[in-house]
Amino acid sequence: MPSNWNGNWGLYSNPEADKLINAIPTMTDEAEIKAAYTELVKLYLTDVPSFTLMYRPQSFHTVNESVWTGFPHEGDGTNPPVPPLDLTDGWSIAGLYNLELVK
Repeated sequence: MPSNWNGNWGLYSNPEADKLINAIPTMTDEAEIKAAYTELVKLYLTDVPSFTLMYRPQSFHTVNESVWTGFPHEGDGTNPPVPPLDLTDGWSIAGLYNLELVK
């Protein structure tokens, strides 16, 4: 949405995830809730390989290398070095050229 200023900038969408998000508040069984959250996390980590953990992505981010690999990290040998950021702006975009699809 054009006025999005504080999240989901990539407009991530997954109908299966939406179903889980809508169903979780109606669940009362603890095991069912845990299973739903586990499935939701699996979907997200598979679909979105890199995401920020808080408002300072240069300091706090994580990657999932089960689908894409080659994310920049300290001492990875890239020349010139690519900062280990979330690859969304500035020089960190150069890190996108090092990503490889896992086969």
